[in-house]
Amino acid sequence: MISKQKRNLINELSFWILQEIEKLNNNNDIKKHYNNKIHIKTLLNIIKSSKNYTNKQIKELITELKYQLPF
Repeated sequence: MISKQKRNLINELSFWILQEIEKLNNNNDIKKHYNNKIHIKTLLNIIKSSKNYTNKQIKELITELKYQLPF
């Protein structure tokens, strides 16, 4: 069973990954379309496997995503 803290971290990670996916989908550059598709699949795989990560690893991923996004 996943702890409440880990579940909350996974939800926050999911939010930031969704923001990243929206940013990629808004990019209309056809040349980058294939790379964006691969990047989106990678992000989704991170969410799927996040229950196997430690809380510290999830927090690090969240931090990386927060500072990568332009807002």
